[in-house]
Amino acid sequence: MELSIPAAPAQLAAVRRAARSYLHGVAGEVADDVVLALHEAASNAVLHGSSSGQPVKVVLRVTEQCIEASVLDHGQHPPAPADGDAAELGTHGRGLWLLRGLVDEVRIERVRHGTRVTLRRCLGPPRALAH
Repeated sequence: MELSIPAAPAQLAAVRRAARSYLHGVAGEVADDVVLALHEAASNAVLHGSSSGQPVKVVLRVTEQCIEASVLDHGQHPPAPADGDAAELGTHGRGLWLLRGLVDEVRIERVRHGTRVTLRRCLGPPRALAH
């Protein structure tokens, strides 16, 4: 699945619908986690990343081993990594904390024209809940 959406909050529902449809064959809890994580990453790109009407690109792929999603915006600076629990983060950094609880890998990288967030969730045995 590949989407290019305007950097507008109203477009986020379309991202969720498309992701849910694309993940129709994936176990319910795994699909739910990936859709929520993808929504959070896309929300950050729309609200904080892209500017001047630049679109946000969303890509979602499923292989035998994992689900990989990426969100590319045209922002200048990736967010600072957030560690610790949500209560310690105040009003910033909760999105990264949430992403790390939903997927197995979160990569944030500065690329030629923006910032890319890549999310990876392994398929297989259920993940242990983080405490």
